[in-house]
Parts: sequence; C-alpha cells; structure tokens
Amino acid sequence: MNFYEKEPVSLYLSDLEILEKLSTKQQQIILCKHPFLGIVLIINGEVQHIEKYQCPYHELLVHLPASFIQNPRKALIIGGGSLFAAYEILKYPSIESVILCDHDAKVLEIMEKYYVHARCVMSDPRFQFIESDGLEFIKHCNDKYDLIINDCFNLLNISVEKHFPIYLKLKQLLTPSGLCSDIIYRHIFEGEITNDSIKEIKKYSDIVLSLVTIPEYPGILHIETIWGNNINLSQTCKHVINEYQKAIIKGESNPFDFFSPDNLPFYLYIPPYIKNKITI
Repeated sequence: MNFYEKEPVSLYLSDLEILEKLSTKQQQIILCKHPFLGIVLIINGEVQHIEKYQCPYHELLVHLPASFIQNPRKALIIGGGSLFAAYEILKYPSIESVILCDHDAKVLEIMEKYYVHARCVMSDPRFQFIESDGLEFIKHCNDKYDLIINDCFNLLNISVEKHFPIYLKLKQLLTPSGLCSDIIYRHIFEGEITNDSIKEIKKYSDIVLSLVTIPEYPGILHIETIWGNNINLSQTCKHVINEYQKAIIKGESNPFDFFSPDNLPFYLYIPPYIKNKITI
C-alpha cells in the first residue's frame, strides 16, 4: 500500500503493510507498518502518528509546557487516542490524574493491542478515559487542570466556524499556574492561519512559541503555542521551573528520549527566518 494525504504539501509513504483496517461510527481507521518508520496510524485519510517520528512531537507537546509548572497534578488531553501524550504526562511523579477525552474508544483498543506504552497507560490508576465529543466535553467541563494538551482540534477553526471562544474556555479550565499546549496543524508557510491563531490567543493570555519539526504533518515545520495563567511563562526563560525536570538535570534518571530539560532556551529560540513568517 502507498499513501499520501491530499494536501498541497504532504508526506508520501510507500510499501505499507496494513495491520488493521476498520470503520467505526465516528471514523475510518487504518493501522499500517512501514519498513523502517514503524507503525503508522491513519484516520480519515490523515496521518495521526508515525512510530519513529512521534517522540519529538509528543515530548515537546507535553514536556515543554510542563517545564513552566512546578508540580503539575491534574492534566486533560483532548484527543490523543494514540496515548503517547498520556504516557509522557504520567512520567511525572506529581501527577495524580490524567483525563483523556476522545470520541472513539476503538483507537485506544487498537493502540493497546500493538503498543507497550498504551498498555502501560491503560493500566495506570491515574489514567481515566472519557469517550465523548471533545468540544461538547469542553463546553460542559467545570474542573480545573494544571496542564491541558490539545491533540485533536484545529482550535482556530473551532473558534471561527463554531463561533465559540475555545481559547478563552480552555484558559478558564486552568488552575492559577496552569497552561495549555497546542501545535498548529498548518505549516508556517500558511502564515495567515498561524498568525491568526497567535492573535486569538493573545486576546486572553501571554504566549510562548516553539518551532517544531513534524514530518507527518503537512509542511513539516510547525509552531507550538503555550499559553494560560502561569506567571512563569516567558519566551526568554532560561531555566525550568518543574521540580521533576530539575531533578533530572541534577542527575536523576532521564525518562525522556528527545526533550532535554537543561536546554530550555534551545526550544524557545525562534530563528529570524521563522520570525519573518509569523507574528510574535
């Protein structure tokens, strides 16, 4: 099987072996295996993750915002049925609860069948799965979270098309030191989408940006946005605030494969070439 997304810029994958193919009430799911990139999850014609590429994506999505939070205790993941984001959050000893809201339990079942990390998450007593439409869950949620990870929506589209202030609502679901994390799905050369997303966030919060490389997303180069209530949030922050990450820097065993807590300024550096493409 060969595959590419119907996008102006997309990743072409060849020699895929189909492991699972099914349709649920919500979506079409295909799980494949690539000769050297590992397992590939495709939902409704869009690549959700590639095994060998997922590490830079999910570790930055989780650990970069966590670096500003001293001791995160409660986290919410919107989407994230691959369970990689949940797996990263559960590495923090301070975490007491991780809620994952996804509209299709079948994705979690497939991940649990093929991945060790998924089985670890599903068996962790701190983890709770809620099968629900993400937007409906957010609209009716009144809990508070130290960390909210968006691994599902195009937030700008929700805000504009649904006439719903989703950035404000997510901010309202945060604790006083809480943060939201989101990677803008469109690549940086679609500047209007990136800039409009940043402008919308700035109506409600300070913001920190990071340039991330995601080969399976259209265009490869994307911007991670981090925003919320945390007073430590700063583009020029030099040192992590998170206690667990501090312990790792001091010599405690490092559970991260990609993210390096002692190199925070590296992740917050936006090259001039990229600055010319976006509004900071």
